[in-house]
Amino acid sequence: MFDQKLTLLPNTKFLIMGSGLLIGITTVSQYLLFLGIGLIFFSWIEKKEKLQLAGQAIFVLLGLLSLWVILTNTVLIPEVTESPLSKELKILSYFKFLALFSAFSLISSLLNVFRLRFRKLSVYLEVFVGLMLFFMAFGILQMPK
Repeated sequence: MFDQKLTLLPNTKFLIMGSGLLIGITTVSQYLLFLGIGLIFFSWIEKKEKLQLAGQAIFVLLGLLSLWVILTNTVLIPEVTESPLSKELKILSYFKFLALFSAFSLISSLLNVFRLRFRKLSVYLEVFVGLMLFFMAFGILQMPK
């Protein structure tokens, strides 16, 4: 069933990330997304900017986690057939979106630190996209094997 393995170097042996470990990492990233969004919401209620920066820092750390998953290329991918996409491929696409979201979050936090124009709009967009990614992960994790 799993005959394709993505590797950076063909002669180097990496830890092969099975479906269970990949789902576990996806679940942890979903919880961290929720924590970051919650911190940003709480910072709006309490008017504490440091909580917002903490939420944005969590998003940047999530980007580092997603880059680790993508760049190590140790995910076993089932053979692609005419059937719908596998759960592993959808999780990899989720991590690619999460890496892009992290780059946007880094830009948004820099706008916030230097008090530049459009900083509030960028945080609103960041929360909106973060919620979309949270529900994307929720939908993927609810898929049957």
